[in-house]
Amino acid sequence: MGSNFFKQTPFYYVMDFETYKKQALRTDYKSYSDFHTGDVSARLDYASMGLVTESVKVLDIIKKTKKNLSRLNKEKVIEELGDLVWYLNLTLDELKLSFDEILSASLDKINKKYPKDDTDKTQLIRNE
Repeated sequence: MGSNFFKQTPFYYVMDFETYKKQALRTDYKSYSDFHTGDVSARLDYASMGLVTESVKVLDIIKKTKKNLSRLNKEKVIEELGDLVWYLNLTLDELKLSFDEILSASLDKINKKYPKDDTDKTQLIRNE
């Protein structure tokens, strides 16, 4: 954690999203010619499938923990979430979007849907 990629804060290390992006994309495929696709780029196909796959892996860890009545293996969750972030990064790069844009859009959506800080928690239940 003492790497120069991290900025130290009082409680934890924070990595800049742009630094992560550059470091992670060095492991991207050089060619997606083996992916057959329509209007969506093969790279976006690959990234989207990865997002789903890694999400399911996190869910599977939780499912097995509940089934076996065991302790949650946070190291495995961290590993799979790291893979999920890798695919998210690939998706954002392909769409020419930034992490900041996504975080801003998420907060905008939350603030429009729940404009008050004292939102009744029962309002958070979705009836979709």
